[in-house]
Amino acid sequence: MQLKPSEIKSRPVYAPLAPQIDAGRHWLVLEGAAMDEALLSGLAAAFAPVADRLQVWSVGVLTEALSLGQVTALADLAALQTTLADQGLLRVSDRLFVQGSEPFVWSVFLAARQLGLAESQIQLAHAGSQRRRVWCTHCHGSTEGVTTNVVACAGCGRHLLVRDHFSRRHGAFMGVMVDAEQPGVRPAVQEVFP
Repeated sequence: MQLKPSEIKSRPVYAPLAPQIDAGRHWLVLEGAAMDEALLSGLAAAFAPVADRLQVWSVGVLTEALSLGQVTALADLAALQTTLADQGLLRVSDRLFVQGSEPFVWSVFLAARQLGLAESQIQLAHAGSQRRRVWCTHCHGSTEGVTTNVVACAGCGRHLLVRDHFSRRHGAFMGVMVDAEQPGVRPAVQEVFP
């Protein structure tokens, strides 16, 4: 299920991943749980022209095979960050392509930026769950895997309204105290991000 496009300008818009033929090394990072046969088939076709310059990593297990060379499985995002750092991912010609859930792709994006990649060197594409990471504007903590319009903050416990405003700095959607003006008055909790 796709969410309707947002009128909020900060909301990321994702295009299908596409290699840059004139670029140097290509790194493709996939969230194993978010991939299906159709996505993997499309990626294999798209990246075939740069197969000789392509390294593919899967964080988590891929349930389908990717017919584009060897895929290196990594246990978690920390292992990916170590691997990227070890690869010397700092050349101007390098490109990083990431596909998975929104919290996943933005975690990889933020890690790559810390390693020195420019935003223009990174392409992100959404796949899988619509679950959100929510950043609390009160305690500055994050709550993971949010599927509802209102959530209790994992940091301070306040009930937060999950806004459609997205912070690229935090790789998360903003959460604001839902009953700040009228304590105890909260909207009904609804499942909106499956």
